[in-house]
Amino acid sequence: MTTGENKKKSAGLIFVCPEKGATFSSAHFKIVENNGIKTDADGNKTLDAKVIIEEPCPFCSKQHVYHVSEIPCPFNG
Repeated sequence: MTTGENKKKSAGLIFVCPEKGATFSSAHFKIVENNGIKTDADGNKTLDAKVIIEEPCPFCSKQHVYHVSEIPCPFNG
């Protein structure tokens, strides 16, 4: 992957509407402001990037931008 805007992903992610607090999933997103993997002092690695939804939110009709740390992990139960 390159820095900047990347191709649209095919798998859906889970998002929370900041206006209504409701969750929804969408596969219509792209990664922007990709600054790569950052490692903290304890050796934990995180992606420093943002995700933009490419369609209006189903709850408030706005287009949201999230830092990847704000997106729930789809593998946690």
